[in-house]
Amino acid sequence: MTLILSNDEINELVSMEECIERLEITYQDLGNGLAQNRPRSDIYGPVQDNGRYIFKKDKRPTGAGGKWIGLVLLFSTRTGEPLAIMPDGVMQKLRVAAANALAAKYMAAQNAATYALIGSGWQAGGQARAMAAVRKLKEIRIYSPTHANRESTELANELAIKVIASPDAKTAVRGADIVGMATNSITPVVELAWLEPHAHVTCLKELELGRGILANSSMVVVHTRLDRPANYIVGKGENPIFDHDPEEGLTGEIAKTRARRPPNEIDLTTQPDLGELAAGMVQRPPPGTMTTFVNTIGMGLQFAALGSLAYEKARAQGRGREIPTDWLLEDVHP
Repeated sequence: MTLILSNDEINELVSMEECIERLEITYQDLGNGLAQNRPRSDIYGPVQDNGRYIFKKDKRPTGAGGKWIGLVLLFSTRTGEPLAIMPDGVMQKLRVAAANALAAKYMAAQNAATYALIGSGWQAGGQARAMAAVRKLKEIRIYSPTHANRESTELANELAIKVIASPDAKTAVRGADIVGMATNSITPVVELAWLEPHAHVTCLKELELGRGILANSSMVVVHTRLDRPANYIVGKGENPIFDHDPEEGLTGEIAKTRARRPPNEIDLTTQPDLGELAAGMVQRPPPGTMTTFVNTIGMGLQFAALGSLAYEKARAQGRGREIPTDWLLEDVHP
């Protein structure tokens, strides 16, 4: 039988600590050459009324009832049979946050107690929960232009940690041991002068980083050196456009933003990746120095790791719904 899981079930089945543990094992296998990740590629095609459709995950809620579409398909590597089908929404937050926290586990000061978080949206909440799982945080400072989000008491109640709503990013960052960014900005949101010399910095894209942060870090680790997806766009030929947003890639907006940065501080495509860090192949940074982790792009391997975790726990607890696997098999030789 093939298992069907919902976002709510996944949220109830797996904890952040379990996600970090599962991803740590996965990245160690990746670093040691015992696992492999296929680089991300997206296909865009024209639609009637909302621009373009991306054959990976429609980024607009065009599904029935105004819902988003994103599926994780889990297969057996022994038989090829489909084990489970589940949405990717909750898993998206878990995988990003757990990866950032795992990097902090290896790179941040052991006694790090203050976490500054720039951003307060859906992804940001996951970042705070994950960091609290790898360090004994005493204080979390949050800044977001959205006043209501940064004033929320949800994290403080859940984590039993002092949470402060900062009036601006600089105030949040000053004195913090770990500084995280989870924004949609394509311009810097944190400046080098605000950071403590020993700070560990994490970001979801390098454009969030102010000038000099990478160059002044004693260690920079990237999620993966293949830092942009290959976008294949109907009507634009067979060659992909390598960028996070192909429309901006077509217009050159992202390229213009990157061009305004200094002639690069460091080349991210030559830095060690998270798999190498977790596998012990990277020398630890000197104590008391600044480090940076750039979560360059997501990896399918994360979905395989966390999807299998959710599947295992669901089977053990009798959760989810089942459909006959035979519906998805065939007796005709492919």
